[in-house]
Amino acid sequence: MRTNPRLRLAINVIVGILLGIFISQMLSGCSDDLPLAPAPSAGIAGEAQPLTEAELTQASSAAASVSPAQPKKITALTTPAPTTSATPVVSDTMPLPQTKERYHLSWDGKLEGDATRSLSCKETQCRYETHASVVGLASLSEISDFQWAHGQVEFQRYERTLQLLFKQVARIEKQADGSIRSERRGKVYQYAGKPGLVDILNIEVQLRADRLANRAPKASYPLADSKGISAISLHREADETLTVAGKARHSEVYVRQDGKRKTTLWLDPAQAFLPLQIIHQDGAETYRMVWLGDAAK
Repeated sequence: MRTNPRLRLAINVIVGILLGIFISQMLSGCSDDLPLAPAPSAGIAGEAQPLTEAELTQASSAAASVSPAQPKKITALTTPAPTTSATPVVSDTMPLPQTKERYHLSWDGKLEGDATRSLSCKETQCRYETHASVVGLASLSEISDFQWAHGQVEFQRYERTLQLLFKQVARIEKQADGSIRSERRGKVYQYAGKPGLVDILNIEVQLRADRLANRAPKASYPLADSKGISAISLHREADETLTVAGKARHSEVYVRQDGKRKTTLWLDPAQAFLPLQIIHQDGAETYRMVWLGDAAK
């Protein structure tokens, strides 16, 4: 029985959209129909304003094979260790190892794919990036450029490229005057910056570095969003033992809750708090990313 060409095209479009939402949700904690991060909270930053047409004209301008590996069952182990009150260690040297890691993606067991995440630095200038693909039909790349200074991330630029039936690019960048400029879906916004600003990707670097220095996570982090600054907070739950890459590993567990959306991270203290697993729950749907090992090995 031959499939109607129009029906086949419609099916391909729907599947492509679902794949794009899947990898976008998994890696950024948001769908393509949502902002790059949770909507800005009232009172946190000034309203972002679209630029004029004249300003707009001045705007600056991975497919991998699918791994069938599935994460094994998680078992609870311990309760969180008490927070230290020691004086924080401040350094201009990036404390995290510069590695490239492989991950397996899955969406409710229906769709699977691969991702790599890498951190590289030249002196204090750093880049954290993610490249992901799902069954060769959709791909997502995220790049976060930042400076590491005085023991913390200093936001500079974030870019996300989603490839479905066509390419979609979103960009957020710090300007010379300290303001933040964003471009998304043909619109440009500009708003005031803020000290300690992070993006949806390098907040993970900040969290890992804080824990490596034996510092507790902040109550909230100011997050550069597409239309303004929002607050993002994490809280620690009971530690767990997670079996990944053929080995049982102790992990610290952190949760970010945003309404019905919940993101949980399992970090390995033995590997500079490398993410072993990230699970994003959005209503009844579950997106999972599990560490497979060093991409260089």
